[in-house]
Amino acid sequence: MKMIRSINYIAVVVIAGFTFSLAGCKKFLEVNPDNRVRPELVEDYQSIITGAYPEAFHLFTELYTDNFRFYNYPDFNNANINSWLRPIYLWSDEYITGNAVTPEAGWRKYYNCIYAANVVLEGIDDAAGDDALRKSVKGEALLVRAYAHFMLVNIFAQHYKAATATTDLGVPYITETEKIPGTSYKRNTVQEVYDNIENDALAGLDLINDAVMKVPKHHFNRNAANAFLCRFYLFKEDWDNTIKYGERVLANNSTVRDVLADWDKDFSTGDYNAFARAYFSVAKSNILMMQYTLEWNSFYATGMYANEFRSTFSAEDIRGRMFTFSNNQTPNYWSRKFRSTQLEGHQYSDVALFVVEEVMYNVAEAKIRKPNPDMNDAVGKLNTILIKRMRPFTELKTSDFPDTQALLNKLLDDKRRELCYEGYRWFDIKRFNIHVTHWNGVSEIHLPPGDLRRVFQIPFAELSANSEMEPNPR
Repeated sequence: MKMIRSINYIAVVVIAGFTFSLAGCKKFLEVNPDNRVRPELVEDYQSIITGAYPEAFHLFTELYTDNFRFYNYPDFNNANINSWLRPIYLWSDEYITGNAVTPEAGWRKYYNCIYAANVVLEGIDDAAGDDALRKSVKGEALLVRAYAHFMLVNIFAQHYKAATATTDLGVPYITETEKIPGTSYKRNTVQEVYDNIENDALAGLDLINDAVMKVPKHHFNRNAANAFLCRFYLFKEDWDNTIKYGERVLANNSTVRDVLADWDKDFSTGDYNAFARAYFSVAKSNILMMQYTLEWNSFYATGMYANEFRSTFSAEDIRGRMFTFSNNQTPNYWSRKFRSTQLEGHQYSDVALFVVEEVMYNVAEAKIRKPNPDMNDAVGKLNTILIKRMRPFTELKTSDFPDTQALLNKLLDDKRRELCYEGYRWFDIKRFNIHVTHWNGVSEIHLPPGDLRRVFQIPFAELSANSEMEPNPR
């Protein structure tokens, strides 16, 4: 695909430099016209896949959700940030490109990761080195390829529906590096993409070995891989496999973050930065996988303040006061989950891609929605989370919910609060066709169920460069 091809060439050069810097001086091939370093050892490929892990490139989807509301404070808002974020918030395809947290950037960066994974998969079998490391690195590459395609298809295509997946347009599933310059690619169907994701993810899970990973939480360790499959099968509405892979995670790690302890430690002394620094940390037991990520949620002068969302937290729910910040004197609102390290004018934070709490919500949802619901177990998992969120805590009882729909509504509402600003909410809005209302500064505008804008448009640069790439209908 032509746009992706140009990106892929850049990725090769970057990968070569990365490998060279980490692995030391390697031999140049006798015929090497562009002076690139060629990976030769298993450790070289390990360096490539380590540098190819996706960040939370999907954070821009938060702007589509009901977690935000725009306030036009011209004397306070950062005009540049506002001009970048507001078109996305208004569900427009005409956003400013070239920024790092946009749909176009997500498309490009996920395919960069896929390209690097394919470099590894095409060469590692012939690389010299330890076979145990080779297997695990190959497994990581398969999982990175699967995960990046999973995110792409759920952003730029219709949500998986068994009845229409064989005809719904997905995204191109790329399984090899481009061999013929200028190759164009057609969109696979959603079903084809899901089938390939499943094959890659299951094969990768069989190969990975936590023992060869220096910092497993920065890699697809076994818990993270099982959490990914749990989410994958939830989106596919395969309840038995959702439960199977989720319970595998929870059997190894069922530690829920103790938010009340965080409150007592950091907020009683006003040390909010300590909370932000620790929120996404490898030291936190509930974190299954995380990556250093360019984000915008901690930039307080965006105009996207969502004070209405903050006000919906009950008085007992400590999360409402911890996850967000608002000041009555100045309209400075941001999320306290992000530690916000500035680099060249951009905001960077560690961001989790998989956490124990999400696995619990996913398993609980599957228990509610399967043909023979297990409401007791679902309520139990909600209580496991809420007992460390509520002060005072009132235990939920199955009898509080007249039917499975009422319990499902409770679960989705609590999941929204727990994982706010981390990029999860949009996918639930899309899966359940939830109506979203935004304020544009003058009036309310709506994204109703079934609206075509619920599928992000393929980036215009891709459409113009790739003659076989079909746009999403509008």
